[in-house]
Amino acid sequence: MAPIWTHGEFLRFITVKPGSITIWEVRFTSMHTLAKVELLSAPDDIGALYNALFLPHLFRLAFVCERDTLAVWDAQDSKFLLSSPISGHLSGMSFSSDGHFFVYASYNQQAYLFKESSTGYVLCQTVTCGANRLTGSGILGRSIRPLFSPNGESIIISNHQDIKLWHTTDPITSLSNIQAQPAVKPRFLLGFSPGGSIVAFARLEDHIVTVLNLKSGNPQLIIDTGVGVSGLRATGNAIVVVVVSRKIITWNLPTGDHVLNARVTINNSVKTVTFRHPPQDYGYLQSVVISPAFNYIAILWGHFSPDSFDNGLDIYDMSTGNHLTYTTTKSNQGLWITPNGCEVWAVRDRPVEGWKIIKDERFNVTGLEHLPKNTHPLEGYPWESSHGHNVTGDGWILNSRGEQLMWLPHHWRGDKWDQMWDGHFFALLNYELPEPIIIDL
Repeated sequence: MAPIWTHGEFLRFITVKPGSITIWEVRFTSMHTLAKVELLSAPDDIGALYNALFLPHLFRLAFVCERDTLAVWDAQDSKFLLSSPISGHLSGMSFSSDGHFFVYASYNQQAYLFKESSTGYVLCQTVTCGANRLTGSGILGRSIRPLFSPNGESIIISNHQDIKLWHTTDPITSLSNIQAQPAVKPRFLLGFSPGGSIVAFARLEDHIVTVLNLKSGNPQLIIDTGVGVSGLRATGNAIVVVVVSRKIITWNLPTGDHVLNARVTINNSVKTVTFRHPPQDYGYLQSVVISPAFNYIAILWGHFSPDSFDNGLDIYDMSTGNHLTYTTTKSNQGLWITPNGCEVWAVRDRPVEGWKIIKDERFNVTGLEHLPKNTHPLEGYPWESSHGHNVTGDGWILNSRGEQLMWLPHHWRGDKWDQMWDGHFFALLNYELPEPIIIDL
């Protein structure tokens, strides 16, 4: 059961049954066996745990039993530190790192802060985190997640609508909003430079782009585009941003690793190209990809008509914005261009659909030739490893010899077009979570 925590070179977790709590550990690789570390006491009537939280260094277990009682158990001294009826269904709880404070929140938008005393935990503050807002699909923002700051002096309370700050220092202050930007589009866009020295990232349809120097690990440039971003690509000395308003905008990067958090806007861009040919009867942008040579851009447009399942695939000239060619497709996601720039591929559910890019003697794009079904794209799919790595259906990353390297948590087992390979790096993006993860294999 959760949580899993680190201890030296080990991962540790606990299992619980009536009368005992067992701490287990295993080294970081799958080559080592599971070992029992310690056996602690637990209440005999602990029953089935619906929610639980363990504070490892103080051996305290917070849990909900019988769905309506919240308890904190001291496993070293074998006694309860808290036993209290829950006001509403539990949506989250947290200990401060020193154990002096404990907080839980419920779906009724209430948070309850307890402070350690000689007799256990006592309630010291109750706050309302915000009113429920009814929508056509139900209640927004009712799931409250409290989390203590490392020093235990503040609590961050987040839901689907905003993030709030709550101080635990005496006197305890009221809640204050520190952010009000709901993640309407949780998907992130990522664009690495060809040499791998920088990476640009932004939330889909958000207007802030961050450029990170991978050598120094520092943010090098922060761009406020003023409009929603729908595509990203970085060169060695410039960042190309494709925005929803059918424009390609380019900014130069500041030089030198010492430059940190330089901020620019649309007024600082060095080039703007507007698409000169509107898409045929297609309204919203589905996916954007820029060719490896930066000479053309492919855009997948979604349809507005509920009676049609055809989407539009357009290719534009990067330097002029002129429309080059067009076709219809059933595909609706996962657009990419092969590394040699000769094919464009898209995804519709599991099947993939590809087109050969027809070029003239001057290498201008003149048309698209539909490739046969089940044709493998040249130079491989983006999710295929050039080093022979593979991912099994049960979540193991394998090397070229079939040996297990790493096991993926359940929520990172996405469809294969959400996995992008580049050399020995493996990136995973789950559309329901805000952050991508990158693994060095």
